[in-house]
Amino acid sequence: MVDMQGFKERLASRISEGKQHGVTDDLMAEGIVNLTDIAVSFFSADKPEERLMKDLWEISTEEEKKMMSGLLLRYGKQALH
Repeated sequence: MVDMQGFKERLASRISEGKQHGVTDDLMAEGIVNLTDIAVSFFSADKPEERLMKDLWEISTEEEKKMMSGLLLRYGKQALH
């Protein structure tokens, strides 16, 4: 089972570190897209929800991937407040 609160807090920590080093939200979102593109190629989707996320990512356009990455960034920022 994934600890979603722990994930959100780790994501917030990385966002905070990026901000301290002057990394913009756009650059962070671009990094999320790039890392996810790489991870999906190695990711074994054993559970139905993992398979769905992998399939959705693989059929997404670049614009859709940027949008999803922006949402993930916003999700992590919620833990900063």
